[in-house]
Amino acid sequence: MTELVLDLWGDVTDPWSYVAKRRVEAAVAASEHPADVVLIHHALPGAPVTADELARVAVACRPDGINIVVTQPPEADTTDAHRLVALALALGGPALQGAMLERLYAAVFTEGLDVASHRILQRLAAEAGLDEHRVGDVLASTERSEDVAADGAVARKVGIAGTPHLVVDQHVGLGGPASVEDYLLLIASASPSL
Repeated sequence: MTELVLDLWGDVTDPWSYVAKRRVEAAVAASEHPADVVLIHHALPGAPVTADELARVAVACRPDGINIVVTQPPEADTTDAHRLVALALALGGPALQGAMLERLYAAVFTEGLDVASHRILQRLAAEAGLDEHRVGDVLASTERSEDVAADGAVARKVGIAGTPHLVVDQHVGLGGPASVEDYLLLIASASPSL
């Protein structure tokens, strides 16, 4: 069977990106051939949210199993966090990448942690399953910066202006947070051969 690739652009301080990640994962799990669908995450700084919007997202995402407890929008340079998300993909594929991203989202929105701190990032990466020494080497360098820059360049090239944004099979896209059902329909329409 042919593999269907889903590319999801988001930012670790964007609550709607967190919601989109969970809903896309639920749609993949509910699809006819979930083992043949690959979800790859890409970095794109999101627009800042207001405290009121964060409160609305906190209510809207409860059915998705997301518990947002912070009341002030997170502010952090997410470049290093996204470098670790790219490292996770390189070391362990989409599953490890998804675990790293999930750990970062929980750290930001449930624990209120500063994901610009290298000390915190090192701990979170180890908790997600990455090798601590490898993570330390990356954080002490500029390694994987090119991956983060490339994500932004591709987004601009294909016209993605905001997060979250899902691209299915390199041509069908859906911007903004959508429902699990909408993501599932998009996957089904793009994968007649699966």
